[in-house]
Amino acid sequence: MYVVNDGLILMSHGDGMRHDDDDPYYLEPREVVSQYSVEWIALRQSYGEVKAQLSTVQSQLTELDLKLQKGEIDDDAHVEQYRELWLTSTQIVQVKREVEGRLYEIQRDIRAANRKLKELEADRFRRERIEQEKSNAMIEWMGLKPGFDLIAEKRKEIALEMNKIELQRRNNEIADEDYRRLRVDQIRQLAQLRTVETDVKGRLNELLEIIRK
Repeated sequence: MYVVNDGLILMSHGDGMRHDDDDPYYLEPREVVSQYSVEWIALRQSYGEVKAQLSTVQSQLTELDLKLQKGEIDDDAHVEQYRELWLTSTQIVQVKREVEGRLYEIQRDIRAANRKLKELEADRFRRERIEQEKSNAMIEWMGLKPGFDLIAEKRKEIALEMNKIELQRRNNEIADEDYRRLRVDQIRQLAQLRTVETDVKGRLNELLEIIRK
């Protein structure tokens, strides 16, 4: 921590994570990545103390002017003390600029690192989601495929039944009314199968597209 003492820049310690609404170098603790934590805390301590020291010197300069106005000190004493305070103030300002510069660099690097981490996390989440979707699609596909095969088998059975009653009609082995009733029922079954087959086939194709991503 930087402290001005008798014209020298020294180090001190304090609370470097204290929040100030007017502090442009404040970061939420969660933003501070581990490799910067020690330096960041030290610099934040420096920044807070340097600001306090600068404010103190500015108050001392104002007080010095008031003493001159009240006649408590003469011009020579005012000039000499003012020069000393001004030198101290200049040193503090220089330290403040150096600290601000490094804080800005760290802040920039931290936020760039956090953006990258967020991108990597989003990419990992996306890949996990895709893999889960593929897994779910495969499970559903394996469940639907036997059903699709059963539809084909059922279509064959109906076709055989249709051929059978058609042969019976030709041999006069079945009444016309029974033939028409059975024929209508078979046509209805085929229509239902066609609807189900179209839906299942469409869903199987959708699942295959997901699986092949």
